[in-house]
Amino acid sequence: MERVRRRTGHGLPEVEILSAPTRLTPQYLREWGRHAPGSPLYHHLVEVIADDPELMRVLNLIKHLPKPNLLFAAVQYLLADHIDSKLAGFYPSLVENALPPEGSGPAFRDYVLDQEEAIVEIGRTRRTQTNECRRCVALLPLVWMSGFDRFHLIDLGTSAGLNLALDHYSYQWGELRWGSGAVHLKTELRGAPPFRRAIDIISRVGLDMDPIDPTSDDDRRWLDALIWPEHGERRERLTQALETVRSLEIDLIAGDAAETLEVALDRLPDGSPVVVMRSFVRSQLTETQRDIIDGVCAAARTTRPLFRVSVEFELPSEEGALLSVDDGTGWMNVGWAHHHGDWLDLLDDQALP
Repeated sequence: MERVRRRTGHGLPEVEILSAPTRLTPQYLREWGRHAPGSPLYHHLVEVIADDPELMRVLNLIKHLPKPNLLFAAVQYLLADHIDSKLAGFYPSLVENALPPEGSGPAFRDYVLDQEEAIVEIGRTRRTQTNECRRCVALLPLVWMSGFDRFHLIDLGTSAGLNLALDHYSYQWGELRWGSGAVHLKTELRGAPPFRRAIDIISRVGLDMDPIDPTSDDDRRWLDALIWPEHGERRERLTQALETVRSLEIDLIAGDAAETLEVALDRLPDGSPVVVMRSFVRSQLTETQRDIIDGVCAAARTTRPLFRVSVEFELPSEEGALLSVDDGTGWMNVGWAHHHGDWLDLLDDQALP
């Protein structure tokens, strides 16, 4: 496991960025499980996998990152066609009155080894995809910090474009409210209140290696499989958000963001402001890709105002993602948020121009 130290600003502690090694070890998997709370079933199965060399072997055959997420999603995706299997009985997403997770180990092992070829193929052809629009309770306040009233919005790792619809949801941060959309996003406000204001998004562009078609039943099923088995409320919210996205004009561009970001920016009128967002995609980019994206953004700032927004899961925070913005003078850390939007903790000195 590689840890890269980075100094933060605004009095936040020094953080460590967790980078996945090429070949995962049981130690890394247990670390992943410690920082991915919220599913009693997966919490138990992490230990099952870490203690079993054959299951670790299958995990490491998965091509794309993050491998644990893809393994669990592949199993849940396939189980939708095997409701009568013994393992399906442990999944609250598939059956009523699911069995206690403590007994799931043997059934999980048998199923994974029996479906090894299909799981590895999914890990080669599918990727983790954004499926939680409630992360917008953090993204929207960061976008507001740009100071732009009217701008183009670009989302890296966009999946089905859920984040690109952030101005079409309704919000509640504690007692503060904004918006009137059909999808209501409520969160606990732990820090300073966000600076709410009206915005006009001129165009919405989503970059993704494999964009999700919100009208495709199979693509929607994959997004559903990426949600942890116990999270029924998230599944309902995903269905509602996909309906909102279908009503918007979104330009989805397939390919490596290190290559497509420049293409997307070149399509926009010179001088028009742009906000570029990323959320939980940094771990899926190589250092070279990150450097290229940084360079593209720096070059674009010679012809237009460009503001960057970042929500990334980093260490040593036990429970939250780091919130950062960049106006061209460097990344500034402005708070923390729960990775599924359960709470938002903004610093008092938010980065407004």
